[in-house]
Amino acid sequence: MTGQVYAQPVVAGGVLLVATEANRVYGLDPATGDVRWSRDLGSPWDPSEIGCGDLTPTVGVTGTPVVDPNTGTAYLFSKGYASGSSGPVRWQAHAIDVQTGAERPNFPVTISGPADNDPGTTFQPATQLQRPGLLLLNGVVYAGFGSDCDISPFKGWVVGVSAGGAITARWTAAPGPDDGAGIWQAGGGLVSDGPGQILLMTGNQGAFDGSRAGTSPPPRLGESVVRLRVQGDGTLSPTDFFEPYDAPSLDAWDADFASGAPVALPDAQFGTPSHRHLMVAAGKEGYVYLLDRDHLGGMRQGPGGGDDVVDRIGPYGGVWARPAVWPGDGGYVYIPTASGGTTSWGTAGVLRMYKAGVGGSGLPTLALAGTSTDAFGFSSSGPVVTSNGTQSGSALVWVIWSPDGSGGGAQLRAYDAVPRNGAPVLRFSAPVGQAAKFAPPGVSGNRLYVGTRDGHVLGFGVPVTPSLNGSGLAFDSTTTGQQQTKTATLTATRHVTVTAVSASPTQFSAGTPAPAAPVTLEAGDQITVPVTFAPTGAGSLGGALTVEFSDGQQQFTLTGDGRLPAPKLTASAPAISFGGAPVGAHLTESVVYTNTGGASLTIGTAQTPQAPFSVDGLPAQGQTLASGQSVTVNVSFSPTSTGSYVDALTLNSTGGNVTVGLSGQAQAPGHLVIEPAGLDFGSIAPGAAVTQSFALRNDGGSSVMVTKSKPPTRGGFVATTSLDEATVIGPGQTLVEEVRFAPAAPGAFEDAWAITTTDGSGEHTVPLHGVAAAAAGASALGGPPGTTVAGPKPIVLRAIRVTPRHLPRRGWRTERITVRFELSAPARIRFTLARRVPWSSQAVPLFGAHVVAARAGRNRVRFTLRWASGRLSPGTYVLVLAPDGGPGPTRHTRLAIGR
Repeated sequence: MTGQVYAQPVVAGGVLLVATEANRVYGLDPATGDVRWSRDLGSPWDPSEIGCGDLTPTVGVTGTPVVDPNTGTAYLFSKGYASGSSGPVRWQAHAIDVQTGAERPNFPVTISGPADNDPGTTFQPATQLQRPGLLLLNGVVYAGFGSDCDISPFKGWVVGVSAGGAITARWTAAPGPDDGAGIWQAGGGLVSDGPGQILLMTGNQGAFDGSRAGTSPPPRLGESVVRLRVQGDGTLSPTDFFEPYDAPSLDAWDADFASGAPVALPDAQFGTPSHRHLMVAAGKEGYVYLLDRDHLGGMRQGPGGGDDVVDRIGPYGGVWARPAVWPGDGGYVYIPTASGGTTSWGTAGVLRMYKAGVGGSGLPTLALAGTSTDAFGFSSSGPVVTSNGTQSGSALVWVIWSPDGSGGGAQLRAYDAVPRNGAPVLRFSAPVGQAAKFAPPGVSGNRLYVGTRDGHVLGFGVPVTPSLNGSGLAFDSTTTGQQQTKTATLTATRHVTVTAVSASPTQFSAGTPAPAAPVTLEAGDQITVPVTFAPTGAGSLGGALTVEFSDGQQQFTLTGDGRLPAPKLTASAPAISFGGAPVGAHLTESVVYTNTGGASLTIGTAQTPQAPFSVDGLPAQGQTLASGQSVTVNVSFSPTSTGSYVDALTLNSTGGNVTVGLSGQAQAPGHLVIEPAGLDFGSIAPGAAVTQSFALRNDGGSSVMVTKSKPPTRGGFVATTSLDEATVIGPGQTLVEEVRFAPAAPGAFEDAWAITTTDGSGEHTVPLHGVAAAAAGASALGGPPGTTVAGPKPIVLRAIRVTPRHLPRRGWRTERITVRFELSAPARIRFTLARRVPWSSQAVPLFGAHVVAARAGRNRVRFTLRWASGRLSPGTYVLVLAPDGGPGPTRHTRLAIGR
């Protein structure tokens, strides 16, 4: 067919849909490959017009199409010219009948016009690239756009086109005059996890530099995971975001986040009660992030001004791919990297497998479970997983392996979903020629389809009975000027005549097979072929051993790694990100330096970072590293004052100089305050019950974690809320805990709630005191949903009522509520909104008039609630009333927040 195949092949309605960079669309028979129809979308665009050599010679359809199964309509975007083969450039949205290739009415639609969120910014088609896979959501097709070679002007865009052929949305991630925030995602698709919800990742040039809650996204959203919501008028608005704390450094290092793609994880296998809806994301810096889709995390909202994420592991090498997921066998995530491997040229990585789990704090985690022993070159695809449901042992991880950015000598590979002895298990491999960059195979009906850069679609399926059974050959790393020979043993499955055996490219050569060709084999007969690998340069190399028959041919994969005879110093990571830390903390990470060349190297001088960074374990000047030898260097971050820190470590050698970037963020330490310091329940009658509460407030600048929580156990007192160990209290956050005093017999009762956190202030003890005696005049007032507390000259709270009692979950920034209550005497009353769930008691401070001077008798107070702690999960919350400034009675009423 005509043109490179970058868009993932898609099967729908019994048709294999293939779109190319020559602006040709084909409908193929998915079993035979016969062309049923083809359609010309006009002349493709010539990227030399702007001097971009990334995708050549033409750009047509790059993003993977999406198909509406209800109408049999395939939607795709093409780049071309307004007229003929030159002149003004245009992007068009197409809607094509998958059975006939005919264009639907009102299509194609030309993409143009100003951004809804920035009328001064207009879509510029010549310098925009539509790479991410399309998303069909509620009858609208959404397409993400980034740049062609970062040539100005470019911005990240999301454009929506309805099934009726109308543009419904034009949103830009970089409003204003500056470029940036492109949406690329290595071709991975836009994600939706609910009606009207879109998740995506943006790239560099546009990072926000500051502290910002996730539910208050800044106007420019570079280096971010972004949640967009479809508004009532069809336009898009950001409602949540996450940006790594070191995003400004990522901008400077060109280590953009959107080189990877976001993937939503299945709730049942990966979620926990505290984080039910997760997603995974990774980029060029090599850290793998586990995010909560209900609370993405904002910017510098975590401990010490770092990341507020569920988990972050790595760095494990730069990512230019979409992760894949297997929910069976306990849950796995698969991510190939394109850097951080052990190759001598620095542009290859490995396939990594991560196991889902739950950490000691009860938070979801990902842990590295397997790493491939061979290199994955730049432009290898994102994986796909096939399986029989979640049946253990049925899953395979498929990936198109490329040796380098050219895609030549690529292979389709299949690995077991569960690693063995810390490494993926290869089950199948086959040569596919020149692979398209980052493009994964399409899957349907026990078949896989691989689009190539030289204009082919290859189909693989089962059951298949090959003429010869055997496996490919993988050669060890070999220095140029030397060679290595291995033998392929092939077994016939039928009567077959082998007429010739050859190997390609020229770095591989096939010796004389035994028995020599031509030779006739019967089922069970074997033929052995010696193959020699003699690399001529550095880098991974893929090839094929071709066996020709009288009635066809069969190929087996060949893989090698060329190593230069000169020494070569490489580092395990391009940068180390320490995240956030409180002042006074001491964090340590490691970087591994390896000599990946063919000769020994000598260590030279080193340029070490300034405080608060420090380095330990540097090899001495003059020390030698033999070929393949490594040395581990520890880098520490010990901030003594608040701020953002960026530096670098450079190690010089006769095998080259390597620089590793360093970044860290520091804030004031956390500080726990408990108010009131103790609870005195006064005197009540045996058999009665009263409830009081105390608050834990972190008034420091960093999060603190509860390391000890021992509620009362001696009898008389019962904790009616739980404060779990490993609970994290963020800066400015308050938790409210309640204790019920319910003595069964007369007497004086003493107990305590012991609490320790990581703020360094030691153990806090909240003493509890109460007396059970039938004293004259003593009483306890209460009843659902709240209670009152009796004590010396008590202030009695009664008749609490709040309207409205139900607030929406999304779509609000402020809400007005009215609270009515009665007091027995004038007092200043403090209002707190608290979360009541089985595993925590998280309080969120109310903004506005949260302390009110109230009079005796009836009071009515109106509040404007401004949510400042992130998106709240739906459920029942509690409005708590208590005297301000010390011990005293409390009362509460329920307030529902939900969809």
